[in-house]
Amino acid sequence: MLTQSFEDEILEQTLSIFVDDIRAILNRKLRSIYLYGSAIHNDLSPGYGDLDFLVIIGEDLSPDEIELLNKQRSNYRSSLLRRSADKQILSLYTDMLEGAFLTINMLSGETGSGLWWGTKSESVWTENQLDLFTLYTIKEQSILLYGESHLNQIPSFSKEEFISFFKEYAMCMRKFGKGNSLHSIDWLLLTSKFIAWWEEGVVLSKSQAADWGISHLSGGWKENLKRCKELRKNPSMATHLEYSEWLSNLEPAIIEASYDLDRALERETPR
Repeated sequence: MLTQSFEDEILEQTLSIFVDDIRAILNRKLRSIYLYGSAIHNDLSPGYGDLDFLVIIGEDLSPDEIELLNKQRSNYRSSLLRRSADKQILSLYTDMLEGAFLTINMLSGETGSGLWWGTKSESVWTENQLDLFTLYTIKEQSILLYGESHLNQIPSFSKEEFISFFKEYAMCMRKFGKGNSLHSIDWLLLTSKFIAWWEEGVVLSKSQAADWGISHLSGGWKENLKRCKELRKNPSMATHLEYSEWLSNLEPAIIEASYDLDRALERETPR
């Protein structure tokens, strides 16, 4: 049973099924399940985004448990799970579930046997590979779906560590931010999200970050954020000629945004 309730009935049913399935597979090893990301902001975008979770376990996953978990995910992604409610058939969000299964010790930086459900595939993790900002977001802004909190095991990060993370992200933008694909808009949405956090200390969803950037940023690249938000909410529009041409020419805005992120880091934050 979930420790939280949600207004979105489909989300509630999806998470209930997920929690029940994970409890059945992990049994006594399961310590807690967290939800974070767009869903807790009421900004979930089926067809584009993910349903982000963190499962914390007390002991390493066994090969059999990893196999069972991956089989369960295959079931989620290969078939459209349905449940009837008030005589309506609801399509669930189980194919959007993405996240990590980590031991308590792995959260603290030690090695172990965990699992990652990624966008394209699953992989065994021997150490925690969640990035700094994701860990910070989970620690500061997540919902406990099951179990007891173990977020005190996530380390705190210094200002210098955040600066290093953001600078590395900006360099990645300049190296890999080529545009052309639907998910190219994430380069701009995340840049606005990171600058908003750096300057105001608030973790925004991607749609909220688009609105914040339009109102607060000065660079010309911010004019693209409105379309970024539109495509995130309606990804099928990416096939329309107007949007596909816009995506194919997004690289200059991505590069400009990367330098804007660098400049933001040079300013003293008001926090």
